Amino acid sequence: MFAFLDPLLLPLHDLLDAFSPVIPAGIAVVLLTLLLRLALHPLNRRAAHQAVRRRDLEPRLAELRAQHADDPQAMQRAILMLHREEGVPLAPGCLSVLVQLPVFGLVYRLFNAPEIDGLHNRLLDHTFLGTPLSQHLVGAAAGDRWVFLVLVGLTVAVAAFSAWQVRRHMAEDREVAKRLQASRPSSAKVSAQQQAVAESMEQVTKVLPMMSFFTVLAVASLPLAAGLYLVTSTSWGLLERASLRRIRHRTPEAA
Repeated sequence: MFAFLDPLLLPLHDLLDAFSPVIPAGIAVVLLTLLLRLALHPLNRRAAHQAVRRRDLEPRLAELRAQHADDPQAMQRAILMLHREEGVPLAPGCLSVLVQLPVFGLVYRLFNAPEIDGLHNRLLDHTFLGTPLSQHLVGAAAGDRWVFLVLVGLTVAVAAFSAWQVRRHMAEDREVAKRLQASRPSSAKVSAQQQAVAESMEQVTKVLPMMSFFTVLAVASLPLAAGLYLVTSTSWGLLERASLRRIRHRTPEAA
């Protein structure tokens, strides 16, 4: 699946191996994850601002839908033009996730491939707290399983807190939407189509927290290095979502 990343494996392998006396490979994986998420933070921050701007466009969108109710094509053109004029994308982007996938693939390949460029993969000999970074929970020795159990426990805690966080954020967003609707009498009327879309989005959002628990299965079944990446990344995501809430709750007057 990640074979297309092979040209990058050897340089990264040599770099991690060369610096291992100073920065152990396990710590290097954690630092790499943190650097990646830090680099992507401006992108996620921009997405949060765009979400606010999309919310602020709702009254004007409602007017366009009412104005072109009998001409769906004209409605779509008007909506597209409005978003283009305001510089707001029609839907949230997924660039942040797409960037992370190849990096995760590199980490997985680095600590799973027996050979790199025909030579022994020296990273397979590196350990984290005495446990080989290439080790899986199922095949781990009894004395090494505690490291995996700690990671799994952390992942469960992060997943559970993420589920609670998303539910709380959904409730807060509903309250914000009600206040905004009450302050804009002209946009108080919501079409059946808009209501259906909102309900569909809410159903999807309710499922999203459960996706966090798939990370638990991944940590338990992937090499230890990949588990370190996932635990670090999901923990960052949890804190990042909390920090970006003040942007989502910004009022139009404060924009």
